[in-house]
Amino acid sequence: MSSHSAADDPFRKLVLAVGFLAVAASALLARASPATGYELSIYTMTPTTVWAGLLLALAVALAVAFVPSGSERSPTRALGVGLGGLAVFTFASVPILRGYRYMGQHDALTHLGWARGIGEGTISPFDLFYPGIHTVSVLVSTVLELPLERALFVVVLVSMLVFWAFVPLTVWTITESRFAATVAAFSAFLLLPVTTISMYLTPHAMSQTVLFSALLCFLFVSYLRTDHDRAAFTGVGVAFAIAGIAAVVYHPQLLAHLIAAFVAICAVQFVARRVSRTGRIAEQTPMYGQALFLIGLFLVWTANHGFFTDTIGYFLASVVDFVLGGGGTVGGSAQTQGESLAAVGGSVLELFFKLFTPQLVFSVLAGLFGLAALVGTRSAWVNRVRPESIYFVAALVALVPVFFVYFFAPGSSMYFRVFGLMMVFVTVLGALAIAGIGARLSSFGPTDDSSETAGGSIAGHPAFALVFALLLVLSLVAIFPSPYTYTASPHVSDTTMSGYETAFATGDEELDYLGLRDGPNRFDDAVNGNEQRSHYHFNVDAAVLRTDVSSEYDEDRYLVLTGMDYDREVTAYQELRYTEGDLAAVESQPDVDRIQSNGEFDRYYVHDTTPEV
Repeated sequence: MSSHSAADDPFRKLVLAVGFLAVAASALLARASPATGYELSIYTMTPTTVWAGLLLALAVALAVAFVPSGSERSPTRALGVGLGGLAVFTFASVPILRGYRYMGQHDALTHLGWARGIGEGTISPFDLFYPGIHTVSVLVSTVLELPLERALFVVVLVSMLVFWAFVPLTVWTITESRFAATVAAFSAFLLLPVTTISMYLTPHAMSQTVLFSALLCFLFVSYLRTDHDRAAFTGVGVAFAIAGIAAVVYHPQLLAHLIAAFVAICAVQFVARRVSRTGRIAEQTPMYGQALFLIGLFLVWTANHGFFTDTIGYFLASVVDFVLGGGGTVGGSAQTQGESLAAVGGSVLELFFKLFTPQLVFSVLAGLFGLAALVGTRSAWVNRVRPESIYFVAALVALVPVFFVYFFAPGSSMYFRVFGLMMVFVTVLGALAIAGIGARLSSFGPTDDSSETAGGSIAGHPAFALVFALLLVLSLVAIFPSPYTYTASPHVSDTTMSGYETAFATGDEELDYLGLRDGPNRFDDAVNGNEQRSHYHFNVDAAVLRTDVSSEYDEDRYLVLTGMDYDREVTAYQELRYTEGDLAAVESQPDVDRIQSNGEFDRYYVHDTTPEV
């Protein structure tokens, strides 16, 4: 070791110690500042010192990982990656650290109800379409003696860790490059599949399954390197089959998307073998058997659940209707959201920048790198990873028509689920592209296929630290919904949850509920553990809310308004649908009596005043 590196390592270790202490201090400060009620934005309600400490830790991690040192084999680089992961993990864990009762609205509340039903024995896991996260959450809750709400979020964090672990392992398997694996780790920390539009860092089966699919990517590139004759019976082959079973249990829709990707990969392998039997792609183990296994697995599972057959039929019919001129507006959900943004002074371009800048950067890098791999180049790095790059490009191309099938469906935002899976492949390709740039910048870059495995290494560069710092900030400020992205936090406070629990326990079961944005239905699922999603309750229109609720309905009902409703409608949505006056008008209406209140939850009894005929 040179004298430079000898002096350099102690300094790096000291800086790393500061970074780890910053993470610990941030976690303790977050723990010491528990939420006392519903919080519209986790970012503004969490002490600024928490975020400052985590950003300091990330800055240290990036500097240690990418700024060149005297020894490219220094263990401090690995510690830098570990510090970066710990900082982002702590960032994502703030809802737990600050004592949130639950983090998730809409589908997340229904998932909580299903997990509750499984835990209480009122729902069989085999009766659900995708019982994966619910069953695992019940297991975590039982073993660790955690509240079920907390256990579900632990499963969310574990799926995130799976993504972080297997993206770098996938890149390492392809390249055997320490620098490429480091780049892949920080690329994974960006959480590109999480967009807060149909893909969330809250309990949401599809989101967790997409993150889990990074394991399948790793097993795929490992499977390519197994012996041709007995590949399916090796440990990797068996692990791939087990992971496929886990994926269909977590969410069959994701497996359907993966089938499209693996069929495209098989097509590439088939054509390559037809063209030349001596090429690198032709020499790799084919995926034919594994693709057939995934297809068979999907068909067997969905045969017992007509829901998915009906869903596929619906989306295909939507495409046909559009082609024939009878369909709705293309991307209707996106257009509706665009109109709402304009109404509150925002724009689609602004929201796109806030939500998708990291995804755009990586998509451009992945596209250029994939193009270089397809057309061929003299770059030693591109040639080194060319087979796998072509596979991932083929997978992305195969997912494009799947994306548009969802895009044509009226009112659907499910195309963002396909987009989320595409971002898994884009993360890998983008990391390979950045590592390739590093190879060109570094005097230690490999000049042949074996130089790095023989002991060489691609050196870091400060520019990588700066770029990743910017992308990480842009990503982390948008992984949780907040007014920054014209949305409200999906935080469920203890007061709100206990209010619904009391209402459902003491209310007349014959009376339906009125509420805002399907709130009563979802909380009915969460509290009562309904096997079928509740559709008994109704939303109340703003015009009705501000005039006379009782005269609108022909039977008695309950009306629920929460502090979450007020903050969301008045602050986050800037009175787009319901104004502050609309929500306050209920108190002065005749025949509407408040019968329950706890500060964040108000339940009213709406008397039927319609004249009898």
